[in-house]
Amino acid sequence: MAPESPVTAYTTLGGDGEAEIRVERSRFLATARPVADAAAARALVAGIARVHHDARHVCWACRLGHGAQATELRSDAGEPSGTAGEPILGVLRHALITDAAIVVVRWFGGVKLGTGGLGRAYRDAAAAALAAAPRLVVPLGVRLRLAFPYDLLGRVEHLLANCGGRLDAAEFDAGVAWTVWLPAARGDEFAHELAAIGQGRIRSVHVNG
Repeated sequence: MAPESPVTAYTTLGGDGEAEIRVERSRFLATARPVADAAAARALVAGIARVHHDARHVCWACRLGHGAQATELRSDAGEPSGTAGEPILGVLRHALITDAAIVVVRWFGGVKLGTGGLGRAYRDAAAAALAAAPRLVVPLGVRLRLAFPYDLLGRVEHLLANCGGRLDAAEFDAGVAWTVWLPAARGDEFAHELAAIGQGRIRSVHVNG
């Protein structure tokens, strides 16, 4: 069995999406939006609830992070358990979207939909909003703090460019101190070539964030 390929990027939303559906006279208005964290997701829900204060339910779900750090949140907001938050979350899961939230506002139309009907309605509204939102593929990367002498500046700069990296900060004193970002997929290659260039004269330390 072949080993799994490392994850080098994740998909989120590049903007908002909105959609409205009606099922048996109930109205479902869905909004999909990129969010940075749980606080931003809850702020989105609160804002939508204030705007649509006449609605009976404001249900939502979000996915945050990736890999071992992934988090999922959902709320049925008074609907029967599992009929709203989980179907909305399932839409995000199926699309492999993270760092995003979907909020679905429901106005009751007088006809009960049953648990199955509710689940389908929330899922369909969420899916329609997600389909209307642009996607954004974000490469995963590593940040490094490099320290090296001036005579290696050109070679390190050339290597960084060849590996698709970028320079985030630079300091020049007795030597050069750079903070750089690299795509995760090129990290091992960069480290190997950096060692060959430096011959022990380049110090490289991983930086969080």
